[in-house]
Amino acid sequence: MPKVISLQTTFNSGVLDPRLSARSDIKHFYQGAAEAINVMTMPQGGVKRRPGFKYVATINANARLASFAFNVEQTYLLVFTNLSVAIYKDGVHQANVVTPYTTAQLFELQWTQSADTMILVHKDHQPRKLVRGSVHTSWTLSTISLTNIPQYDYEGDSTPLSGDLNESATTITVDSTAGFAAAGKIQINSEVISYTGVTTGPDTFTGCTRAQNGSTAAEHTDDDLVISVEDVWSVSRGWPKSATFYQSRLWFGGSLSRPQTLWGSKTNDFYNYAVGTGLDDEGIDVTLDTDQVNAVTSVYAGRHLNVFTTGGEFSIQDSPITPAKVAVKRQTLYGSTSIPPKMIDGSVIFIDRTGKSVREFLFSYTEDAYTSGTVSLLASHLLNSPVDMDVSKGTASDDANYVYFVNADGSVAVFNTLRAQEVSGWTKWTTNGEVESVAVVVDEIYFLVKRTINGVIVRYLEQLDVDTYTDANKTVTLGAPGTAVTGLAHLNGEACRVRADGAIYDDATPATGAITLTENATVIEVGLNYTTSITTMPINMDFQDGPTLTRKKRIVKVVPNVYQSLGISINGNRFIDRNFGLTLGSAPTPYTGIKEMYLLGWTNLAQVEITQADPTPMTLLGVGLEVEV
Repeated sequence: MPKVISLQTTFNSGVLDPRLSARSDIKHFYQGAAEAINVMTMPQGGVKRRPGFKYVATINANARLASFAFNVEQTYLLVFTNLSVAIYKDGVHQANVVTPYTTAQLFELQWTQSADTMILVHKDHQPRKLVRGSVHTSWTLSTISLTNIPQYDYEGDSTPLSGDLNESATTITVDSTAGFAAAGKIQINSEVISYTGVTTGPDTFTGCTRAQNGSTAAEHTDDDLVISVEDVWSVSRGWPKSATFYQSRLWFGGSLSRPQTLWGSKTNDFYNYAVGTGLDDEGIDVTLDTDQVNAVTSVYAGRHLNVFTTGGEFSIQDSPITPAKVAVKRQTLYGSTSIPPKMIDGSVIFIDRTGKSVREFLFSYTEDAYTSGTVSLLASHLLNSPVDMDVSKGTASDDANYVYFVNADGSVAVFNTLRAQEVSGWTKWTTNGEVESVAVVVDEIYFLVKRTINGVIVRYLEQLDVDTYTDANKTVTLGAPGTAVTGLAHLNGEACRVRADGAIYDDATPATGAITLTENATVIEVGLNYTTSITTMPINMDFQDGPTLTRKKRIVKVVPNVYQSLGISINGNRFIDRNFGLTLGSAPTPYTGIKEMYLLGWTNLAQVEITQADPTPMTLLGVGLEVEV
């Protein structure tokens, strides 16, 4: 006799990797979905249609987005393009500032911020500071004048003097010229002496002057050691690659020529890197001495000073960190990409060097060390060499934590996390184009999207908008009901969906920035359509005679539990969300509740696909199934 089983799923675990389709032995199998596109999981359970993307501005250039937040009210979006950065506040353009960063360098750029000053670092450019002025339109970008830059003997040459050097000397004669340039610095014992000019012979340098930190009375004799030294950062040697503020120091991590080194400024003197004699407040210069080259990719100020490298993760747990107490301890060995890590839900999220796994760098009291457990194991197929990421720590309309990963293929992998409640779910977002960058400005989420509009490639700055249901959309509010809608020039020649006063109107194609509605309306949303899709995992139930996973099954009944939803279809059949007796001309009221739907057909996997083709609200709290085996 056929057996009838009842199941319930709420999609708490989000979409699961296809390789888990036979793992009916884990709880996530019964809480996840085989596919979840253009929806977002909710910490309370269930999924909802993702918000639409509101059009903000046309960029028409490769760009990198960044957030600048002085406080929760004074916030700005930075749009870095080739040799320029544009500043926006609340979606309104404020200013443009010239930068030295080319298109190819944008995604190597890193930054850190303190109050109204952002420090920008790139391995090919001297660090700069972007400073906000007294008004929103006043911004300056300037080169940072670093003082007492640490010295390093890149050439590794040591030669003895063949003549005396005293306070009035202007010529240094050494036994060998190996490693010396026409201008630079040499070190005689503990004294650094700079020289300029050109050589007058194979062993002689002219134009020598005492460095300010040199001895004013010492006289050096024939046997003193001469070492060729130079600034650790320079045009020829490269500049710091990453930066962060921690314990009242400005920390730099890695450079082109010194990829494994960390530098900390003097305490409360952010641009002074004087190492001195090792007093507690003096500068710090420390190199990761490991069994392989671990180039620093990021430094991050978390619970401790965390250091992410290509070959592993490190931490400095001394407090305070001083020149005498700066133990860099290796924690894990996964390695990370150059995408800066982010703090979310009490842990530091980073992408490992493979680009296929997201890990949380979390301090474990039982291990007395940091661990780097993966949080993407159940949905690693959603990650495709991410190029950008940012985090949203709850907004005015949503109390969930989300992490947005922009993939190389233009899709977005979205991670919902609430670790204390064991909430962890992934979904995938797509759009009619390719997402290239993301930035979260407090509770505003922005994307840079590459689209093809009317046959022309464009790039738009777009903002996540919970009140809209289309992409690249524009919402127009008329003073009185009418049919003429303008301000749509960015959509000229492209077929668009139209949602007006809560109802779906006929599709329209803007021309000269305008469309004409077939009926009067007051609030009109015009944009590009996207569809949502949720597919359940294969149905399984364990009986005494074995599991039902691969046995023939028939879904007898589907009972979706929805909240304020319209336009849902189940396995291609429209879910009835309206009743007779509606007032003609009024917008349909989103449906809340449960209704039974009956299906036909026997299959092995017995999956249910829930889709939504129209730009309408949808929140799916759960699905009940009655299955005959």
